[in-house]
Amino acid sequence: MRRLWFLVLFIFSAFSVQASNMTRDLMSDDVFQRLMPRQGPLIELFTSIVHSPPVSILRVQNKPISIAVLLFGEADTLANEALLLSFKQRMRELNIDYRLDIYIDNLEGKGDVSPYLKIEKSAPDYIVMTKLGMVQRRFLERFLYGNKTKVLLYDFSTPLIHWVDRPPLMYIGVDQRQAAKQLASYLDRQLPKQAKMSALVLPDNYLGHMRCDAFLDEISQLGRTIHTIDVVQDSREQAVESTKALLAEIEVDFIFSCSAHISEGVIAALEKVGDRRVQTNGWGLTQNGVRGLANPRIKASVLFMKDYLSVALAEAIKLDLEGKNMPNLYVARSTLVPSELDFDSLGLMASQAYPYSVMLWQK
Repeated sequence: MRRLWFLVLFIFSAFSVQASNMTRDLMSDDVFQRLMPRQGPLIELFTSIVHSPPVSILRVQNKPISIAVLLFGEADTLANEALLLSFKQRMRELNIDYRLDIYIDNLEGKGDVSPYLKIEKSAPDYIVMTKLGMVQRRFLERFLYGNKTKVLLYDFSTPLIHWVDRPPLMYIGVDQRQAAKQLASYLDRQLPKQAKMSALVLPDNYLGHMRCDAFLDEISQLGRTIHTIDVVQDSREQAVESTKALLAEIEVDFIFSCSAHISEGVIAALEKVGDRRVQTNGWGLTQNGVRGLANPRIKASVLFMKDYLSVALAEAIKLDLEGKNMPNLYVARSTLVPSELDFDSLGLMASQAYPYSVMLWQK
């Protein structure tokens, strides 16, 4: 009991820490590989494994391994369902005997420590953390300095400087900075030079740093001007209100949306005011599935190979159980999807990005 109360105090102390403290501790995957030159060949080999047909585990298991997955927000979102569906399918294909326990943090930074306490008490073999902020970082550091529970970070591909000596089993994610730069370059080629651009960006958090700042920096490097920049929470509702206020104040041709929720809000606002001229961008598949990629209000979408993140989780656990050499980092590819593509082509690209879960997004 004393240990659990210590954990409560330990986690709560993280709620007052500024997000900027964490962003200063990030390094790119390029820097990580330069610091750890042995990682390069291991990353290449692991990437080949992730994109190859599954091969059953070689080790004989005496008992199931225990895996704890901490999800954020509502458990039944398509993104969470796709993550679990893809992971379970790959684990079955690898013939790994396991028990999966799902924990939910649906307050997201508002002080609920109960899922963390439950994970601590269960002492799983592996923890899959699907979001990394200061609270999760403080929590995970207890396991990184232990010997039993292994940590896998999902959708986070930017190693932490202070974890170099004791890294998680694997960082698994996408290159948000490269994706943002790719989008900026495409928009620079496609939008007229006189086009007026605005941006709705996230506060100073991980995604705000890696994606929003990278986009704004690249647009500036390309010689373009963002006329207004509004900071909003990662909320569809806030994006709706901010977009309506923006359209009432100035003329704009393109609104940069820094997240999928913001993009949905911008589109909803444009539809509400009946503006068919202004466009925005998208991030991956949404509730509207493949049809959402073809929305005329979207100039282009960045499609992340999200199912391969789940595949990487399963393959990392397999390699660890087999005692084989493995990298501490896997970075999935992303691709730019112009909305002008025909529906069949959009469907094919979605199937390539979501080979296990595409049926969820086509409901």
